[in-house]
Amino acid sequence: MPIKRQATANGKCKAKTKAGRPCAAPAVRGGIYCALHADPERAAQLGRKGGTKNRKVYAGAVRIVSVPESAGDVQRMLAESMAELRAGEMDPKLGSTLGYLGTSLLRAFEVADLEKRIERLEHRDDIEKQAEQTGENEARDNR
Repeated sequence: MPIKRQATANGKCKAKTKAGRPCAAPAVRGGIYCALHADPERAAQLGRKGGTKNRKVYAGAVRIVSVPESAGDVQRMLAESMAELRAGEMDPKLGSTLGYLGTSLLRAFEVADLEKRIERLEHRDDIEKQAEQTGENEARDNR
């Protein structure tokens, strides 16, 4: 035998929803509004309480982290971050941020390395040009 809900003596809530329709909740005894419309502060408290229940707090120890100065340092940092993520010790948002920043840092290292190579090649080219000019000048002087 199915259980029927008993309507309250006062009927439905007299408030309107955000969409403009009448609230379908039953009114609190002795009042004209439902429990949430009678006390809007309570609705806010319940919303905050529900929001904090589904959050995982990652309470890791605060530690000093060295600045990655090479591609190897970035590789180690990313590997450690991946291990912590898989173990549930790190917030996934933090892991995503570290991955994004690590990729950007690796690209910056690559560009810096290419710049150094170009500078060395240009320097070597300048030395070779000076040597050629010196050789040509000596050959002219010997004539």
